[in-house]
Amino acid sequence: MENTCVSYNKPKKVKIIVEKCNPNKDGRTCESHVEGEEFEFDFERCPANFCAAAFHNLWPQLRVIELGGRHPWDRDEGVTRVACPDPNKTTIFRIETIDE
Repeated sequence: MENTCVSYNKPKKVKIIVEKCNPNKDGRTCESHVEGEEFEFDFERCPANFCAAAFHNLWPQLRVIELGGRHPWDRDEGVTRVACPDPNKTTIFRIETIDE
């Protein structure tokens, strides 16, 4: 068997921005986040004070963006949007690469 060397993209720095916190029927929004908050994503670690359930939902999309990939629904390169899994108080996160 022949050894082959495979090269991979170096992960890009990524930030997560809380873009929209939709209220539930009682007018309450997400208890963990507020619109405009920004978090820097450090490759494999959940940012401090970030909702674990939301991070679990964002993880696959974070990996795609940080490695230079793109989703079919992305309008701009290096930018995607993902919703948290709470069906009653949906929070929308914008994930984008940071130029170094």
